[in-house]
Amino acid sequence: MKIIIAPGSFKGSIVSKDVSSIIARGIKKIKKNVEIYELPIADGGLGTLNIITEYFKGKYNSCNVTGPLGKKIRVRYGIIQRKKTGIIELAQASGLHLIPKCLRNPLKTTTMGVGELIKDSIRKGCKKVIIGVGDSGTIDCGIGALSALGVKFLDKNSKQIETNCAGLLNLYKIDNTEIVSLKSIRFFILVDVSNPLTGKNGAIVYAPQKGATKKELPIIHQGLKNFKKVILKEYGIDLDKIKGSGAAGGIAGGMYAILNAKIICGFDYFEKIFQLNKKIKNADLVITGEGMIDRTTFSGKATGRIIEMCQKYHKPVILICGDYDSRLNFKKYGAVKIYSLIKIAKNKKKAISYPERFLTKLVLETTHFLESI
Repeated sequence: MKIIIAPGSFKGSIVSKDVSSIIARGIKKIKKNVEIYELPIADGGLGTLNIITEYFKGKYNSCNVTGPLGKKIRVRYGIIQRKKTGIIELAQASGLHLIPKCLRNPLKTTTMGVGELIKDSIRKGCKKVIIGVGDSGTIDCGIGALSALGVKFLDKNSKQIETNCAGLLNLYKIDNTEIVSLKSIRFFILVDVSNPLTGKNGAIVYAPQKGATKKELPIIHQGLKNFKKVILKEYGIDLDKIKGSGAAGGIAGGMYAILNAKIICGFDYFEKIFQLNKKIKNADLVITGEGMIDRTTFSGKATGRIIEMCQKYHKPVILICGDYDSRLNFKKYGAVKIYSLIKIAKNKKKAISYPERFLTKLVLETTHFLESI
């Protein structure tokens, strides 16, 4: 029996690589005659760094960078030496999980640390940089990261603006004359959403979860619109016509326009390197899941895309998650079973705080079900 284990991360709790390992270990203890393929999935957010770096046998580097609140933090990134490629995970330097709930305010947070990581990777010889931009706590259109790389964002008086969303309100012109050396570097942005920069479906959609109040939303949207206006004036690019430009508070759009970065769907990238389509076609069973399974799961997220592949090849799916919307008909999507950490823990806070413990218990239930197959 061939089983593919391809979960996403349980955001704010446990990364996909660890979820995959726990599930595989539990199955092997009870069911011996199985072939297990661990293919932990990420889509640009937490877990992206580990999966890509380890898949290509890269090495980790650590350095001190500016965190989302402006204080120095120590984080790591990956380098795949034989490909001269740096692997940067925005969440490491500017992730929402780094900001205490009481301090979350996307008008003030910055992506400067992301730029400092990129700079360090280039200093170490990287000619290509892959940046996963999911799980951000920022909406600065990447001006923090880009300013760390030498781009100047100026107001009407040619003074440097604040490198955050509040600063976007005063942006008048962009001076990129000091980044000529970056033109030989290829940048790839892995995004987990397809939102444009502005409008009701733009980057503003994710502002409340990053801590924005109702009063702050119009201010943030004005900053985004002003950035779009300046980019159109200086580069001739309408970022609202670029799919995914609003990802991670607009950093994808900013890097697309200024660094000529290529925006890529994070799941598509992982599907290609793992040959997921082929592996699912040859599997007997697929186990996937994420922190919360609801309607949004089936709107392009990694878990939903895997389920769609399983439907295509008529493969049974077991879903393992933190929690799920019980109103959904999972059998319609080919799921033979769905297991929830919260149901096992009987407490949401416990499930999030001790995922390894409850995931191990949950896997026991899964393997009992497998015994009947």
